[in-house]
Amino acid sequence: MHSEMNILSKLVLLALLVLAGLGVWLLPKTRLVSGRQIGERLFVATFVIGACCGAAGLVALFAWPGHVRDWHLWELSLMPLVLIYAYWLAVMRKVRRSQVLDEKQDTDMAKAGSLAWVLSVPAMLLAFQLSEAGLFNPALWFPFYILMTLLFHSLGTIYYFKRQ
Repeated sequence: MHSEMNILSKLVLLALLVLAGLGVWLLPKTRLVSGRQIGERLFVATFVIGACCGAAGLVALFAWPGHVRDWHLWELSLMPLVLIYAYWLAVMRKVRRSQVLDEKQDTDMAKAGSLAWVLSVPAMLLAFQLSEAGLFNPALWFPFYILMTLLFHSLGTIYYFKRQ
């Protein structure tokens, strides 16, 4: 069961990455990509999904710490966001420029990035303390860091965007 789940999760990850790559390549040639910028609804949806992905990955990290690495659960939890960012790349390819966000969206993301960095320091201190107490596997530090900063950045971006 263990190796079968490992192989299955790797195949799912590979299939999703191939799908994302095909989307970046094919979507600009269709009507599914429209507009010159990432609209407000897609912008908010991206970071709501980012927060959900981060939270789901953290839940998996603490609920099944032995399986998170072996079954690639933390990577699988990020795949919905990877697919959305593939759509963002498709928009950039269609409009032939990398600037597809307005100034406010850029500013909100920058503020959220600063917030995520500041909050990641105490989060990593918590992970260190849990690790020292034998309650957290040190091999999970990287997934913990990625998922925690994704959660903080996504929630921060939503907060700053809605705050106006």
